[in-house]
Amino acid sequence: MRAWIGSLLLLVACSTPGPREVVVGTDLCEHCHMTVVDPRFVSQLVTTTGKVLIFDDAGCLATALNDGVVAGPQVRSLWVTDFLAPAALLEAEAAWFVRAPSLNTPMASGLAAVPTSVQADSLAVALGGEVLRWAAVRTTPHGH
Repeated sequence: MRAWIGSLLLLVACSTPGPREVVVGTDLCEHCHMTVVDPRFVSQLVTTTGKVLIFDDAGCLATALNDGVVAGPQVRSLWVTDFLAPAALLEAEAAWFVRAPSLNTPMASGLAAVPTSVQADSLAVALGGEVLRWAAVRTTPHGH
């Protein structure tokens, strides 16, 4: 039994750092310092040291990266919440984004992330928006 517990602890200690569970209503956005209130729009940045930074909106994550909150080489991974399944996280570079003025996001970026281009196209039509990839999200100014 002791060997099993030791092996489990070693496995956990050696695992790759990743996103964490966000506490809606408690966690604060690293960029705008607002309380995270809508789980559909949460984003996370994981550093190479395992530190996890929480953002209430993908626009806040993009702006923080552009402002240099973490140097590029120190970024291990970027995560966004699946708008259609808020319990799921997507790697930002693999996600498809819809930007729609009608989408009421925490910091007015109008951005929602989904896992497939088909879902993005459908959501863009329904909301009157446009489909973007992460590279375009990063280079577009976001409303605050």
